[in-house]
Amino acid sequence: MIKRIVLLLTLLLFCVTSSQGKQVNRRIILDTDISSDADDVGAMAVLHGLAREESIEILAIMVSSSDPWSPQAVYAINKYFGTPEIPIGVVPQDGVHHTSSYSRALAEIEPAQLFSGRPSVDLYRKILTNQPDKSVTIVTIGYLTNLRDLLISKPDQYSPLSGLELVDQKVRLLVTMGGDYPQGKEWNFIQDAEASKLALENWPTKIIFVGYTLGLNILTGQTLQKAEESSPIRLAYQLHNNFSGRPSWDQLAVLYALLDDQKRDELFTISTPGENTIQAEGSNVWNEKSDGVHHVLGLRGNPEQVAKRIENLMKNR
Repeated sequence: MIKRIVLLLTLLLFCVTSSQGKQVNRRIILDTDISSDADDVGAMAVLHGLAREESIEILAIMVSSSDPWSPQAVYAINKYFGTPEIPIGVVPQDGVHHTSSYSRALAEIEPAQLFSGRPSVDLYRKILTNQPDKSVTIVTIGYLTNLRDLLISKPDQYSPLSGLELVDQKVRLLVTMGGDYPQGKEWNFIQDAEASKLALENWPTKIIFVGYTLGLNILTGQTLQKAEESSPIRLAYQLHNNFSGRPSWDQLAVLYALLDDQKRDELFTISTPGENTIQAEGSNVWNEKSDGVHHVLGLRGNPEQVAKRIENLMKNR
């Protein structure tokens, strides 16, 4: 009788574990413009690939560009990787908008409906409220409009906390592709300079900055010619520059955010603490600061090996 009860309890535990899926090691929100460059699309492929390898839960993908095709492009990529249920947040329509070489083509992979998503601030607040404290990593590889709007958001039906308080309670780390180090101008920060300045000056958690120079010489996209023709990743790189290779800025941010600590240490270094100051026009200046919570990412691994790792994640599913 006792053996039978033990067996039943074991089967019950197995069923519960199976229904919940694998154990979650990290919870991730990706915030991307997915419009101006193909590396955003490559970063989404890295995200989905590593989510399987590293027991990652993708909580949501936020779009920081007001390109009307970008949310549907995100949906098409999610569906390609078998996860069409991932929530998608969108920036207000007066956000940054540039003509994209690929967003409409990717969106039209799923032509039955234009997937509009829901307001990013609303989605951020709903998702963060329901997560354990200090459990969420946010990776931003586009403009910081959504993060600014989250920080200044007010208490609502999801939480009595302000946006700043909610971030401080629920987020463990922000990884952002932006800036040039020790100082310079970079695309993501200058497009919505006011948002970049406000968000980074007030963000309450540790931040890892992936600078422009770091990804400049890690070129990927060439081998996507060999990917299956149904791949939206392949299509984006074909339309953007016909597989001639692009720097892997955004992929590095996702790679760092999702790898476990041991694998991170094999590939990356982080600087001593400091403060990344954003100027009014979006340029940045880095200064060491012993009590700072900002760090700049560096590369320990061989650039060619890192590029190969990214390429493999981009061309497979």
